[in-house]
This record gives sequence, structure tokens and C-alpha cells, in this order.
Amino acid sequence: MPPNPPVPVPAAVPAPARVLVVDDEQDVRELLTETFRLAGFAVTAVGTGVAALNTAYAETPDLVVLDVRLPDFDGADVARILRDAGREVPVVLLPKPFSLENVVTRVREILAA
Repeated sequence: MPPNPPVPVPAAVPAPARVLVVDDEQDVRELLTETFRLAGFAVTAVGTGVAALNTAYAETPDLVVLDVRLPDFDGADVARILRDAGREVPVVLLPKPFSLENVVTRVREILAA
């Protein structure tokens, strides 16, 4: 009986990049969440600056998509607080209006760098 051929070992599949979406408008947050999931990202979404900071400390996202205006913080302030706390996570500030295609493209460019 001939020997069994070696069984190929599948290459490890890299985990999807983790994106934290922060927007106080629920419909925008849901749209961004679904768009990023369809694009292959793991997504966590929150609606306030405080929730963004707590989530970023707990989950360590690869990138944060951050609304410029939040009810409790300015988006730039959230980005500064993260940076000052030593969280070197890239941030994409989300102007209104925005193009979904442009936001996804920008996130992919940053994560590929």
C-alpha cells in the first residue's frame, strides 16, 4: 500500500482589522457599521465620546472612525485624549456630509501603510 501523501496545512487567516465607529446619529452609525462589516472589518460602534474612550481602552481598535461633533466631546478632543494616553491608534475624522466610498478607501489606505 502506498504511503499517504502529506496533507497541506492551511495558511493562517489573518484576523480582520478592528474598526471603532463613533457617531451620535444612530442611522449614520448603523450605515457605517454595516458598510465596514461588508468590507471585511470587525466593527464596534458607539455614540458618544465617553463610550469611544472606554471602548478604545478596553478593545484596542486598529483604527477609529470618529464623528467631528459628538454630544459630549468634540471628535478632535477624543483623538487628542487617546493620543495623550499613549493610544497610538489612527483616527479618521468624519466630516458631514461624507462619502462612504471615500471613508472606506481612506481607512484601507491607513491600515495598509
